[in-house]
Amino acid sequence: MPPKGGSKSETTGSAGKSAAAAAKPAAVAPAPEPAAPAAPAPAAAAPARPARPPHDPRFPIFYRGLTAIDPGRHGNKSLKRRIGFDFARDSHAVLLNGSEFEAAARYYPIVFTPAPQASALAVMGVRRDENLFVDSKGDWRPSTYIPAYVRRYPFIFHESADKQQYTLCIDETSGAIEDNGDRPFYKDGKPTEIVQGALQFCAAFQRDYGQTRDFVDQLSERGLLIPNQAEITLQSGEKLAVTGFHVIDRDRFAGLPDSAFLEWRRKGWIPWVFAHFISHGNWGALVELAAIIAKAA
Repeated sequence: MPPKGGSKSETTGSAGKSAAAAAKPAAVAPAPEPAAPAAPAPAAAAPARPARPPHDPRFPIFYRGLTAIDPGRHGNKSLKRRIGFDFARDSHAVLLNGSEFEAAARYYPIVFTPAPQASALAVMGVRRDENLFVDSKGDWRPSTYIPAYVRRYPFIFHESADKQQYTLCIDETSGAIEDNGDRPFYKDGKPTEIVQGALQFCAAFQRDYGQTRDFVDQLSERGLLIPNQAEITLQSGEKLAVTGFHVIDRDRFAGLPDSAFLEWRRKGWIPWVFAHFISHGNWGALVELAAIIAKAA
């Protein structure tokens, strides 16, 4: 049977109350996060690069197919030692969980999409379909934070119809799988540390994602999110406008009732708010990075 991530109320790896039928080793539906979070829309596209298959909106961003990890299908399969980040080079914004805000705020502007697809995003480029943090070799820019959404790939959880059980899945189109390698998914029919580690990582991600969604829902319900855009002038003189995102209004946040502030502090949300404010300074850093990359091209 495919590995289970446990019910939402239980610890990682537990079979849960509804361990029931596992997903068959075939293509399955996307995970419960937004299939493609509405990313900020830069006004201009990136310079032409080798064509990549277009994103399928049925799946979360990066993923082109999901298959349940299963010993019958993956018994002799292994995870390659090097996967690289080429899969992310066309994504100028990536889903970000609140637990990552303080680390990510050093490098990326953090913005929001409001309900009904409430989510937070790390902006990684000033042009559409260009990630400034992934180079032509598929390497992530050294000494910068890599969001958990990126590090999770090619694994992901699939949520059962009753929303009580997760099944660990993998994108078999990722190029990350090989036959009989030294990082096997199974040994003697049992999941190895590769699969167990993926289970734990996906469980932690799913927990953090739920907490972040609750946070952004609260921002929306209390009217703290306002539309915004970034007006950018590149060193070449070219002007760009990044639009389609929301930020927290400082004055409205300052007017948050004391009872709500204390509740948010108890939930650990207050540092997330201030990390978001601090991250606004990274728009200029993105412009500088774009100039550095353009000069090196």
